[in-house]
Amino acid sequence: MPHRLARLAPAGLALALSLLGTATAEARPSWFGQDDRIRVGYTPRVFHLNDRDEYVDWNHIVAAEFVTPRHVFWSADRSHFGAAVFDNSYGQFSQTIYYGLEWDWKPAWGGQLFWAVSAGLVHGYKEPYENRLPLNRALGVGVTIVPALGWEREALGFALSMSGSAVAFRGSWKFGR
Repeated sequence: MPHRLARLAPAGLALALSLLGTATAEARPSWFGQDDRIRVGYTPRVFHLNDRDEYVDWNHIVAAEFVTPRHVFWSADRSHFGAAVFDNSYGQFSQTIYYGLEWDWKPAWGGQLFWAVSAGLVHGYKEPYENRLPLNRALGVGVTIVPALGWEREALGFALSMSGSAVAFRGSWKFGR
């Protein structure tokens, strides 16, 4: 009997995964529209325009965003709601939540160039660096505005962004149809 189960397990697993893939492709929560996507991004490190000895070399920014053509204004093509975790410039574990708008600029290299701007709240800048973000010293949560220039082709994307004196290069992948 155990040998028979061992032979059936791979086929059963393949069938279960294919059924799960079919079910999730058709089933969507009511708040998730037809053109909505989930984007996951990663930035290994940032580069500072003014280098200081206390800056760390690696930041490992991991972000997840809900990207939608809904919830836009100022003639934007889409918006994004996101959250990220990272080590800030001083090596302190930090978190951020943000909202942003994206505008398609022009086609390039088989994809689309776009401009984006995000605004959000950042937590994690602690002593002695708590005064490096606006409002952080008073509230324990700072504010940030991040402009970016990006490129996307189907699911693959890249973006160059700037926050304070830090320039970041992010790779990303969009999930969804």
